Amino acid sequence: MPARVRFRTFLPWLLVLCACRTQVPREAPAVEVTRTHVWVDPAGWKPGDGSRERPLRSLAEALVRPGPLTVHLARGTYTGPFTLPPDVRVEGGGAGSVLYAKGPDAPVVTAGRDALLTDLEVQGGS
Repeated sequence: MPARVRFRTFLPWLLVLCACRTQVPREAPAVEVTRTHVWVDPAGWKPGDGSRERPLRSLAEALVRPGPLTVHLARGTYTGPFTLPPDVRVEGGGAGSVLYAKGPDAPVVTAGRDALLTDLEVQGGS
């Protein structure tokens, strides 16, 4: 009989503890955005389609493509100015990838919301 008494005393406390537990708000799962990947190489010997095997020859060509975009730049100098649409990532090939604008008054890059530049140099302009 003592084991039964312990269970009857323990059960209400267990129920109280479970009822008092606070709910932790859950964050909405992040929605994975499908990005289009485009490759650009100014030294390309013929016009390409933006694939890794047949890159485009100018950054401007890549930036007119719709949707979330990741542009992969080969080493070289890209003369602007450039306007990055929202949600565009431009990934360079290191110190040899240069965005350049002539003249002291021209901005080299104007970026939209959530635009990102990585692994490249920006020279010239204001």
